[in-house]
Amino acid sequence: MKIRLIPSALLMATTMVVLPSCYEEDPAPKTEETQPTQVVQPEPEPEPVKPAEPTADVILPSITAQLADFGFINTGELGMEITPNPDESFTVAVNLPTTVKENLYTSQNAPEHFNEQRKAINESAAAAMLPEASYLMQVGAPTDIITDADRAATPLPENLQNLANELKELAESAVYVVTSQAGTTLHVTGSLKAKLNNDNWEISDIVLDTSALLEVAQYTPESALPAGAAVMTADFEQNRKNTIDEKIAGFHAEATTYIKGREDAARARMVEEQARREEEARKAEEQAQALAAEKEAWVNHCIATVADGKLFSGEWTRGERFGALSIQIDTVVKFEDSLQFVGRLFDTKLPEACLDIDGRCLLTKKEDGTAEIVVTLYDGQYDPDQPTAEVYDAKDGMLKLALAQDGKITGIMTCEAWKDSPDKEFKVNLAPATPEEPKKGGKKN
Repeated sequence: MKIRLIPSALLMATTMVVLPSCYEEDPAPKTEETQPTQVVQPEPEPEPVKPAEPTADVILPSITAQLADFGFINTGELGMEITPNPDESFTVAVNLPTTVKENLYTSQNAPEHFNEQRKAINESAAAAMLPEASYLMQVGAPTDIITDADRAATPLPENLQNLANELKELAESAVYVVTSQAGTTLHVTGSLKAKLNNDNWEISDIVLDTSALLEVAQYTPESALPAGAAVMTADFEQNRKNTIDEKIAGFHAEATTYIKGREDAARARMVEEQARREEEARKAEEQAQALAAEKEAWVNHCIATVADGKLFSGEWTRGERFGALSIQIDTVVKFEDSLQFVGRLFDTKLPEACLDIDGRCLLTKKEDGTAEIVVTLYDGQYDPDQPTAEVYDAKDGMLKLALAQDGKITGIMTCEAWKDSPDKEFKVNLAPATPEEPKKGGKKN
């Protein structure tokens, strides 16, 4: 140790200054050597006490409260990065790992290969829906029996339609696919402020990034899946394929039976149609023969009735007046559709009152079952006092008659000029009679 020597004059002055007063005790005796004065360093002021930092137990409840809507997660150990602020608060950056409690699913369209598999029924379905015309053509039916209704597509019968609908549902219905597996870790990050106030921590300004949770929150937890939900697994996919194959086989079996039934029905219809046509043809032939026979019989009837030497006698009437009348047919000429004849018309009681006539009988039977006869009156002698003289005097006197099946002839005697005066007409009713030789008529006045 170096000893610093102090000069005596200075020492004295120093002694004088530091001599004790007469009332103080003598200072301690000096040792032979004087120790050098040591400089004492001042003690540093104590640092202010730092406030306590918030712990995870303080922060975590505030964060989990913000995550109440995300019930599908479990929270892990909170990670914190704490930064003190001048106002004795703390800014805390947080990182909270969470794990998905159970598998989360999303609904999506069934795999396309299900629908491709379902298309195996298309050929059978198309055959079952063919128009009736196709089946008729297959069994060789003539085209003229095919109607517009036969050309329209036929809807599937109820049993096949139900099977087709079931297959469509199996092939196209939505399935659930795992989107987030149980145990998947999702992080929630953010920040907040914490400040101790009277031994209580105040947490504020909480800002959390929950985007990772929001992304999966739209998915359906396994526990919330509908009963019997179609969950896409390897076993489910294989079972669905097997079910579709079974439905397809069932569809083919029922479609085959249905198609065969349609073919049989088409064949039966064709056979029935052929039989009906043959029957109609035979019936038409029989009817034609019957009509021909009837026509022939009718023509023969007319020929036999309106024939040479035939006599028809009866009466005429107009109002309350009446008289006897006969028609004698002398000569008949047959044409293709008529009989033309000449003869006489006379008063049955007075044969001398006689007029020459010219007549025509049509051989076609009318709807009322008669044949039309038209008779024109010519010259002759007649009783001028009878009402019939009005017809006999006229230049256009005529008879419009009808020959019936029983041989009777009925009609009217009139004039062309009386078309608008039917009250002037004479009704005539004649029947076949035994011929008599009347006297020849004279000239018409």
